[in-house]
Amino acid sequence: MLDFGKLGYTAAMRMILCSGLPLAMAAMLGSCGPTQGSNPPLPSLSATQGPTSSPGQATNPGPATTPGAAPASTPPPQPTPESLEERHVSKSAGAAGGVTLLWPRIIPRDIVDENRDLASALQQRMKGIVEKHLPGRAIDFRPEPERVCPKTGCAGVSVGLLLSRQGQGCLVLALISRPGVSPTRIVPWVGKVQLRADTVGFREWPESQITVADYIPCSSLLTTMDSQEANVAAALQAAAR
Repeated sequence: MLDFGKLGYTAAMRMILCSGLPLAMAAMLGSCGPTQGSNPPLPSLSATQGPTSSPGQATNPGPATTPGAAPASTPPPQPTPESLEERHVSKSAGAAGGVTLLWPRIIPRDIVDENRDLASALQQRMKGIVEKHLPGRAIDFRPEPERVCPKTGCAGVSVGLLLSRQGQGCLVLALISRPGVSPTRIVPWVGKVQLRADTVGFREWPESQITVADYIPCSSLLTTMDSQEANVAAALQAAAR
């Protein structure tokens, strides 16, 4: 088995793609900072300020203008593009007493596009489980690619998913946290894994604690989830207490 905790993300991903061996997940997104976690949002670059003058020192005059000529206009600053990590942060912290249902984390990263529909189906399935086991709670359903809480945490329980795929084999884990800046509990759901620890720190990468033992066929993923629902339900109820 590949041990992503020892290889590191880049080396492990290269071994998976080149050798076809089962995935043992490396630290990341999140999404998506800490070396293990989903990096916090990067600060936006501010507009560069012009030179200032010291007391008693003359400033350089601006370019001379011809009488009657309109002064040259300065174009407005352009907005700074959102970084990759900022895109993965939820734009909402949700509601106190509610549940923030985050977009699933998909690894390896190069399979994201072709597994978008599957990720959406998993998120919908989790929504049904939350409604069943935490009835009456407001659910803040976050769109792609918002997969981690803001840096101050979510106001209520946060629920995420990790989808790993190798060929036609799939693995799914639930990622459940209490409100605020809280550790994330890793709940095996579909497929077999070995956990070094069943929690990771706030916004840290769950892959750092996981070694994959076996996948299940992706075609039976959604039906297989029912048999392990009790574990996910217990984790949800514990986080909500």
